[in-house]
Amino acid sequence: EIYREIHGENHSNTCSCYEGIGSVLVEQGRNDDALIGYGKALAIRIKIFGENHVDVGHSYCNIGVVQGKKGDYDGALISLQKAKAIYTRELGVEHPKTVKTNVYIDLCQQRMDSSNKAVQL
Repeated sequence: EIYREIHGENHSNTCSCYEGIGSVLVEQGRNDDALIGYGKALAIRIKIFGENHVDVGHSYCNIGVVQGKKGDYDGALISLQKAKAIYTRELGVEHPKTVKTNVYIDLCQQRMDSSNKAVQL
């Protein structure tokens, strides 16, 4: 509230606040609420930086991880692929953020495969 009142809704400090709140909510297991905070941070970052900024990739990655925790693997893959595309383009394939996102994508695909196999049984 305070950051929003001082800086306005579309300010990087307000964005950081939303992201910090999202991180705390994830730690508390409140993933739905965390997604709201991360979504607000993403929207602000897109307005400030445009679609292809590394910080936008960071928001997509956070959202994808939480979606994966919730079992929304399709949504998680979409978000993580967006993060990966930004990181690859802006940082390169060997950058730690790109590598870490690839790990998240692999984990998500493994969980999807396990889920699909369980359904087939």
